[in-house]
Amino acid sequence: MEQAHERKEQIQELSSEKQLMLSYPPTDPQSYPWLVICDGYDKERQTFFSISKDYFHTRNIPEMCNKLIYTSCDGWLVLKDIDSKNLCLLNPTSKEMMQLPTLEDITDQFDCILTATPSDPYNQCYVLFIDPPTCTFSFCQLGDKKFYKQTLQANGSVFVQSATFHGGKIYLLIYFGISGSLSYTAEFVGGEIRFTKLAIERFDESFPADVVCYRDYLIESCGELLLVNQMFFGSYRRKIYGFVIFRMDSSKNAWVQVKNIGERAIFISDRSKISCFVAENGVKRNSIYFTMTSSRFLYVFDLEDDTITKFLPCPTVACRELDLDWVILK
Repeated sequence: MEQAHERKEQIQELSSEKQLMLSYPPTDPQSYPWLVICDGYDKERQTFFSISKDYFHTRNIPEMCNKLIYTSCDGWLVLKDIDSKNLCLLNPTSKEMMQLPTLEDITDQFDCILTATPSDPYNQCYVLFIDPPTCTFSFCQLGDKKFYKQTLQANGSVFVQSATFHGGKIYLLIYFGISGSLSYTAEFVGGEIRFTKLAIERFDESFPADVVCYRDYLIESCGELLLVNQMFFGSYRRKIYGFVIFRMDSSKNAWVQVKNIGERAIFISDRSKISCFVAENGVKRNSIYFTMTSSRFLYVFDLEDDTITKFLPCPTVACRELDLDWVILK
């Protein structure tokens, strides 16, 4: 009887240890981002996929349940509760969480930038949400009681195509209708945003005849600013034709096409875009890893031979109601 009782206690102890482990993300170090797949009725399940190891870890992290990942920065996530719209910063590894003010008009289509981690010694941690169709910028710092709003004033129809944080500034690509796309910077100065139009030649917007539309991504990449064009074709605009990459050349004030990014890789999803050097084998360098809305597959575009391959990172996740994001854990 005593042995059976001891065995039961050991099983319960192991079960508790496993449950605790499953409430944290994986701790395996890697130089590139994890693909995080959130699924389940209440987004209660998080699957972390490692490309180099071709292995996935399934977790149930309570702090990420029923949450939407907007963006990440050095291990910190910006999360929104799907029901209440409450916003917070979370470090899933350390379990540190910081509440943010309410943003009543937030939607899933907002872009988001986290400029630094909460421990930034220069107090430059800003959370910025961008409403693309209205060019409205909502921002706050830790401790603020509300989000402050500012709109980029412009004549005619404007639309924020993409935004990223690079070199201490926010870079914006803004569509001005028949005038095409123009580049701006945004800086936080004295409690407001200061916009500056850049005198940069517009990139070549001519594409192959089969391309019916494209999407732009501004991406900070190892000290460089890249502009990635994702080209679509087909009657439903759902098929990927390929990608074209430009690099901002400050000396020429122009976007210069790049056909090789060397030892780097680019990782793109609906809400996240990351580029970094890749040290591990098993990750294709000079390539773009990307996801498609409502698809479980992970796609890879090889910049050298312009080919696209796909594979299923995790066969156990749901086929519907899933979110895929790239996150660097620390």
